[in-house]
Amino acid sequence: MTIQAFLSQQKAGERSQEWISMEDFYNRKLWHQLTLALVKYVKSKPHPADHLAEVYRTFLSDFDHRISSLALSTIGLIVAEDVPVNQKIEFLEALLKKISTHPEAKIKIMAKIGSLKIDHGQIEEVEELIKTLEGMVNGLGEVTPVHGCFYELSAKYYKVKGDYNSFYRDSLRYLGCIDLDDLTPKQQQEHAFHIGLSALLGDKVYNFGELLAHPLLEALRVACPWIVELLLAFNRGDMNKLEQLQPQWSQQPDLARNEVALKQKCALLGLMELTFNKASSSRSIPFSEVAAAVKLPVDEVELLVMKAISLNLVRGSIDEVDKVVNLVWVQPRVLDLSQIGEMNKRIAEWAASVEKTVKDVEGQIPELLCS
Repeated sequence: MTIQAFLSQQKAGERSQEWISMEDFYNRKLWHQLTLALVKYVKSKPHPADHLAEVYRTFLSDFDHRISSLALSTIGLIVAEDVPVNQKIEFLEALLKKISTHPEAKIKIMAKIGSLKIDHGQIEEVEELIKTLEGMVNGLGEVTPVHGCFYELSAKYYKVKGDYNSFYRDSLRYLGCIDLDDLTPKQQQEHAFHIGLSALLGDKVYNFGELLAHPLLEALRVACPWIVELLLAFNRGDMNKLEQLQPQWSQQPDLARNEVALKQKCALLGLMELTFNKASSSRSIPFSEVAAAVKLPVDEVELLVMKAISLNLVRGSIDEVDKVVNLVWVQPRVLDLSQIGEMNKRIAEWAASVEKTVKDVEGQIPELLCS
């Protein structure tokens, strides 16, 4: 079909006004205006099956070298959804050759190719692709929308590999690069569920504050409220709440398989919370107090503290003779409102202590301070 025949056909359809405008831009070689019109057109859904692929083959391919690479990549990614599954990668690889000089457009297309290869089980190829893309993304300098494409691919890869720590990290980075409203409610719920699981199961994730403060969590409150309660319990190191919620979380296969690790992780977070809530002058904590806080036998406290120190969650020493833990530092975390309130209380106590000390000194040596 010729371009003119294709345009005549489209002008006879339901969206005739859009095609009349696009034909005018095409005939007058107003490529920028035509690009804007095409981007708007392909983004407005729904379209009949194979329609967008036909638009690309018959119309856009005639002048795709005249429009910006970034716009072409945006249009091409949408058109790719209309291409048969077994032809998507081939289509995108052909498109990649046309935009190879534009780094951001190239990253978008390569990330989509990587995502499709994951779907096809070509994991080893994707590992190399991620390394290449990471170098390209780092070379961009400032954070751009295409960072989201890279982190989405990276998170998908780590999800398939079962790497909870890396999935959690890159999922949060992905969310930081996109507008949450661009995701459907179902997509928001799925992202929130899997990020929540990775936070619980990651053996290097001991900071839940960023996730708990993210608007995405509201989608999880609707779809799976018990996970939100579980995340809050872990953030506080609340072993009692963990046990209360066990009938719910034990039904989730991944959590059920990792029951021992989950309880140890919650105990470690409980130790961190106990240390955080102690004034710096009161961090010599008896084994019995730690045991009561994390619901462990006293003879297991020493191993717990050693584990926390080895993970750099706390710093300090263990007095085995007096059965006391001397902790001088706790790993910084993103705080929730209750934890901020506790810190505010401690700052107020510290200020009062400083004020009392100043008054005592003033009463004893007033001539020194006056001079």
